[in-house]
Amino acid sequence: MFAPEFISKIRIAIIAFAVFILYAILCVRLWQVQVVKGEDTKEKVSRQYIRKIRIPAVRGRILTADGVPLADNRPSMDVVLHISEMRQPGPLGKTINFIAQNVEIIAKAIGRTEYPTRDDISYHTSKTPGLPLTIFRDLTEEETAKAFEISSVIPGMELVCDAVRIYPQGTTAGHLIGYVRQDDPGKADDRKSYSYYVPDIVGKSGLELAYDTYPETTTSSGGKVSPVKRPLLRGTPGQKLVIVDHRRFIRDSGGEGIKAENGKNLILSMNFKAQKIAEELLDGYSGAVVVMDANTGEIIVMASAPSYAPAMFIPSISHEDYKALLDDPERPLFNKALQGSYSPGSIIKPLMGLSILRNMENGGEEMECDGFTPIGDYKLNCWIRPLTGGGHGTLDLREAITVSCNDYFVSNGLALGIDKISQTYSSAGFGKKTGFILPETAGRLPSRNVKKNWKVFDTALVSIGQGELLISPLQAAVYISAIANGGIIYKPQILKSIEDADGKTLHRTTPEIRGHLQTTPEHLNFVRDAMLNAVYANNGGAKKARNDAIKLYGKTGTAEVGPRSKRYKNTWFAGFGTSPKNGKTYTIIVFVERGISGGSTAAPIAAQFFKQWTPE
Repeated sequence: MFAPEFISKIRIAIIAFAVFILYAILCVRLWQVQVVKGEDTKEKVSRQYIRKIRIPAVRGRILTADGVPLADNRPSMDVVLHISEMRQPGPLGKTINFIAQNVEIIAKAIGRTEYPTRDDISYHTSKTPGLPLTIFRDLTEEETAKAFEISSVIPGMELVCDAVRIYPQGTTAGHLIGYVRQDDPGKADDRKSYSYYVPDIVGKSGLELAYDTYPETTTSSGGKVSPVKRPLLRGTPGQKLVIVDHRRFIRDSGGEGIKAENGKNLILSMNFKAQKIAEELLDGYSGAVVVMDANTGEIIVMASAPSYAPAMFIPSISHEDYKALLDDPERPLFNKALQGSYSPGSIIKPLMGLSILRNMENGGEEMECDGFTPIGDYKLNCWIRPLTGGGHGTLDLREAITVSCNDYFVSNGLALGIDKISQTYSSAGFGKKTGFILPETAGRLPSRNVKKNWKVFDTALVSIGQGELLISPLQAAVYISAIANGGIIYKPQILKSIEDADGKTLHRTTPEIRGHLQTTPEHLNFVRDAMLNAVYANNGGAKKARNDAIKLYGKTGTAEVGPRSKRYKNTWFAGFGTSPKNGKTYTIIVFVERGISGGSTAAPIAAQFFKQWTPE
């Protein structure tokens, strides 16, 4: 047996050896962490404690050519709580209770009855404790004063000024401007780049959506071309760096960060006064007015009635209000100027006149209007027959446009045939989108491709702007502008320029040609002269468009729509005139659903428009 002293020494030696081994392992591990993997460890620690907060930019403004804001930002005084400054010792629940108590105190002090619940606070504190919790938005002056008084006794409370999107002109240009919403962080492309994500305010419809960003292509080092979206109205977000603890509460600033870059401002070609006048003249009607610079394609007016107020969607629209808009039979959310496809009726006759002059050997010669055209066993009446029992008598193309004789155009249309008519209509842009920045209809171009079992009667109808021919008021404006400017089909454009926040011009829009009418200068002069007669001759169908402000060349149209038992009339005026003040030529299209006739419903609106708006 070993002596007790010997056994004790053995035990001490074993313990010492074990301690030595543990110490050696610790040293090796420290050497690995601090020397071998030192940089990697530092990076992991940095990632653990330094967090990026995304800071959205202030959205750009939308203004008319005469400087009136259609979409703008106004300051909003908000109350926020900094969670890190309200932490309580112990479990997280104590902090949540403390915050909830103070929210109630603040609410009572400023007189608000609605405020975040404990569940709201718990969710924010659990998910994004590094972000301030906004508890009240858009304080009044009185509420701001009361909140300021109490802020000194509430830890972590701060009054901050935020930007709120506003639409100061009510329903004016509502369809065109559109509206915004807060972006969905879950669908954002850069969501994974930030620890705490504050989303942008993004466009959801209209110009707010169309110019939210702009497309651009980039080429990688490998030569691959990829599409990217650059911020325009929405601006470029910034970022703030913060240091957080293991519970993600902010401890300190993590550095300078990056300042957000404000969105760019859009300057439209629209004239606010002209837009306002057009919308007032449409009050009580369902329809549209488009006014365009015939020599550039710039849109001066784009009105659709009835309209809606974009502010209804800020911050969000109620289910009841949205349902009311959707259920309204007049479709206030529908932009009739762009998205509506309608039979143009007799406003198509100047274009038919160009086709007759170009394609027929004796185009434009006299013929007899008996009040109807026989087509097989059917008689297609001229509009005058139900009124007088007879026809227009002998007349040529100029007179046929002046008095809008159906017989003349039906007879010549049948002689031309659908193929030549379709070619002429296509050259005017029918059946194709105009290229406008917002969603639009292509309408319908009549041809044998549209209706395989094409009949003579179909040709007769499209010769007077009915049947298989459908166009939008914007397409009508493009076509009439081409008659005015010498045959050029311009792309209609609403954007005049882009400016930065300091007013520096970054981009100017230039006219874009998309095609030409199939015609000659002589034929255009002929048709223009006939359109002038339609307004100023005693028997002219568009004489109610006369006004003292501008000499108009025009044509009215009345199209019968719907089944025989519920038939109604869509009415048109299409014309142009040159301003005596600035020398610019403006095209005007007036479209009214369920009117009496183009001459009695639409033409007077055109006259009133130029009486009230004189281009400078």
